[in-house]
Amino acid sequence: MFNRTNWTFRVMTAAMLVLAPAVRAQKSGAKTTVSKDPAPAAVPASAKTGAEIFAVTWASCHQANGEGVPDRYPPLAGSEWVADNADRMLRIVLHGLTGEVEVQGEMFTGLMPAWGPNLKDPQVAAVVTYVRDKFGGGATAVTSADVARVRKATAARKQPYTSRELTHPDPKRP
Repeated sequence: MFNRTNWTFRVMTAAMLVLAPAVRAQKSGAKTTVSKDPAPAAVPASAKTGAEIFAVTWASCHQANGEGVPDRYPPLAGSEWVADNADRMLRIVLHGLTGEVEVQGEMFTGLMPAWGPNLKDPQVAAVVTYVRDKFGGGATAVTSADVARVRKATAARKQPYTSRELTHPDPKRP
């Protein structure tokens, strides 16, 4: 079903992500080009801990308390997607997630952008470990080596995952 409010919010969010670098550059007098493909904003080099990276990347959608936004962004707190399979969560963080996803019995439809191009392995490990610890009931930590292994295994991947791909994996696909 079409939801005008949800659609408008997503279009505006995508526009802000695309235009923000150009606006900052224009204010500083620098020249820039705007990508046709919306991508997550760069993470400041000063953001080093999982909590800091979470605050500048995911908190705007999933909220600082991990509860998400009803009918828009799924909760991380208590989510089976956070607490269960660490490799599955790494795939989502590195390559994104699109389409319908069921979280705690509720369906969400949308797009989580790929953070792989913007985050180095230690940053991914830090933020995923933070989220799994804080919102996943103390789930096991993720190391930079874990991230590097999943990044290498999925290097050929060029589009976001779907929940079906992640819950019913095809061994022939990255």
